[in-house]
Amino acid sequence: MNVIRTITFKLQLPDGGSTALLDTMRAYSMAFSASALWGFENHTWNKVENHKATYQAVREAVPDLPSSLVQGARDCACEALKASRCKSLPEQKPLAAMRYNQRVITVNLIHGIATIASVQGRIKATFPISEYHRQYLSWTVTSSTVSYDRRKGVFYLHISMDHPDVEPVQEVRVLGIDRGIVNVAVCSDNSFFNSRRVKNVRAKYAHLRTELQSKGTRSATRKLRRIAGRERRFVTDTNHCIAKQITNSDFTVFALEDLSKIRVQKRRSKSFNRKLNTWSFHELEQFLRYKAEALGKQILQMDARYTSQKCSVCGHTYKGNREGSSFQCRKCGFQLHADLNAARNIAQAGISCLSRLPVNQPNVACR
Repeated sequence: MNVIRTITFKLQLPDGGSTALLDTMRAYSMAFSASALWGFENHTWNKVENHKATYQAVREAVPDLPSSLVQGARDCACEALKASRCKSLPEQKPLAAMRYNQRVITVNLIHGIATIASVQGRIKATFPISEYHRQYLSWTVTSSTVSYDRRKGVFYLHISMDHPDVEPVQEVRVLGIDRGIVNVAVCSDNSFFNSRRVKNVRAKYAHLRTELQSKGTRSATRKLRRIAGRERRFVTDTNHCIAKQITNSDFTVFALEDLSKIRVQKRRSKSFNRKLNTWSFHELEQFLRYKAEALGKQILQMDARYTSQKCSVCGHTYKGNREGSSFQCRKCGFQLHADLNAARNIAQAGISCLSRLPVNQPNVACR
């Protein structure tokens, strides 16, 4: 089983290194824009055609940009065009992140050294290696990205790494997970992860932002900058802790609902829309996926329809079975918390899905 991780380091650059990388980013963005414009006008995301049409012109426009970075910008532009099906012109900011392949960057994780190609030649940067990062020393580096935080004036190196030697777990124990707004996650083993603390923190920051924005003073603006991102980091940490606790359990297969279309359904009210739009269900799913992969465990994605209306005992499906957080089957009289009943239905669907698929297939969707 292949496991892919991206680890991030804060770069320490020599004198003149920041200026060189900033100039490289601007040239990279110009190359990206030229390739994206040609692909958009010709309605194609074919990399070979784009290369033949734009490479020479881009090399003349930014002669100091290494050819590998020109090709990398072209590939990113074509991928952006493909993602939008050429319906919109991809745009990139002048100081956006740059993707590097192994020909234009050399990373030494043992000594914390990276030599990075730029418009002014190679730059030798250093970065600290913590004890946590030493577990990745035997992994294979596949690609690298350099980004710039304008607010802090700091460059970051993001390294994608691959480790193909994780042995899949052979034992099969399925856990159904129901994700929601009131409860972040409810598991079929009767585990509840409530969102009360998350809601309180969101409400605190929303009130603080409203007060500071109404003042409009320079000190209020500085305060808004300082608190920016704190709420997001808190929610991310909460999802991380929940995912870690779930994946470290004795279960080896985790069944989740497919919630990719949840935000395109019919809306109820303004307050509900706000809750729905701030619901970080996808982030929790991402954390569950990468943590499960590292342990050799599996993720199954199930059809989300009727999981809250179906009785987990007799299978009777009726909309009136659920009222708020309470579930009572109109056929057999079974009563349970609605989210826990849904989690058990998801677990049953996961078991049925496994009976039709190879046990060692890591990430699948059953609908």
